[in-house]
Amino acid sequence: MICGIRGAITAQANTPEAIASATRTLLQAIARANHLAPDEIVAAWFTTTPDLNAAFPAAVAREMGWTHVPMLCAQEIPVPDGLPRCIRVLLLVQPRRPLQPVPVYLGEARRLRPDLFNGEGDPAPEPDPPPPTLTRPRVAFQGEPGAYSHEAAERFFGGELELLPCTTFAEVAQAVEAGRADFGILPVENSTAGSINAVYDLLLERDLRIWGEVILRVRHCLLAPPGTSLSDIRAVRSHPQALEQCARFIARHGWEAIAAPDTAGSARMLAERPEPGVAAIASRLAAERYSLAILAEGIEDDPENATRFFIVSTYEPPRAARNKTSIVFSTRHVPGALHACLGEFAARGINLTKLESRPRRGRPWEYVFYVDFEGHWQDPACREALLGLLQRASFLKLLGSYPAAEGTVSSHEEGGER
Repeated sequence: MICGIRGAITAQANTPEAIASATRTLLQAIARANHLAPDEIVAAWFTTTPDLNAAFPAAVAREMGWTHVPMLCAQEIPVPDGLPRCIRVLLLVQPRRPLQPVPVYLGEARRLRPDLFNGEGDPAPEPDPPPPTLTRPRVAFQGEPGAYSHEAAERFFGGELELLPCTTFAEVAQAVEAGRADFGILPVENSTAGSINAVYDLLLERDLRIWGEVILRVRHCLLAPPGTSLSDIRAVRSHPQALEQCARFIARHGWEAIAAPDTAGSARMLAERPEPGVAAIASRLAAERYSLAILAEGIEDDPENATRFFIVSTYEPPRAARNKTSIVFSTRHVPGALHACLGEFAARGINLTKLESRPRRGRPWEYVFYVDFEGHWQDPACREALLGLLQRASFLKLLGSYPAAEGTVSSHEEGGER
């Protein structure tokens, strides 16, 4: 079975000598940590930050005798506060024995995987700790208890959870990277309001893996302090996405829409500091948690309103019967470049389930493309398509292969007044 091993290192300077030295150190360390023989290496994908020459790492691997290994190199997209002079590699290996991959992060690149190191910055005694348990996982989410992310986490993991509320999406990622949480849960798109761009940008910038997905049927509730009637309401407070998803309901009543950081936080604020004439839009779970009355339920404009969440981790998930893969790439600025990139999937009969463009940071009027497709990157057809894409794209990042959601899960029982 083919598996992937990741690693990264920083070079001292953008010179052939410095890049060669760093690359050689990294590849030798990965081979030692995983007891790899050269003939067990199937392919190597190198990326470098824009301040390094991307051609040098593969040349070094050739000098080390990896002449049989297909290699592809690319420069990464500039990201704010990104780690400078960084070389990353993903080795595809086919070991002759059972292998638990050991990732290797050296030098300043250790900042990308702080969960692998102890407080002094030295390698931890166990370089690759076992995957997190699912019996009582620690799950970070953005928002307050009672948020839809909270509910999606319960629907995905079931049973008991140790929840870690975070103020921002970036704090969710930091909690997972630092090992304070086993998983993070992030909303990525809504069937009514579209993609949540801040999360997609975060997936591009951070070194996280998509571990799974859950699609939650979202039923918004209008909440108010007990004793409040619908005729008392003059304004509603909630997250901008929730306000947008209930826009027709709000407009029909002529209420003022007030944006807030999150849905459950709006409910908590209303419970702690009631304001005459103000209601909140949040979940039934939030109503129960903060002892608020539900004046109306199912107030979303689209009766099929649903939100897709990614579960993220620093670990690769187990393969399932049905898998999905998410990637992000950019193309060269030439005619037909995107057509040629997507043709790698069409030529192999691989179905794309999402294609969306986003502006490329630091490069005005250039774009990156987020793609989801059916299958696992280790499937032969998918692997060939990705190798073909690497040859055509100017940048490619594998966000993860993970079990595909089996359908939409309901947040509440149907019913309620509209």
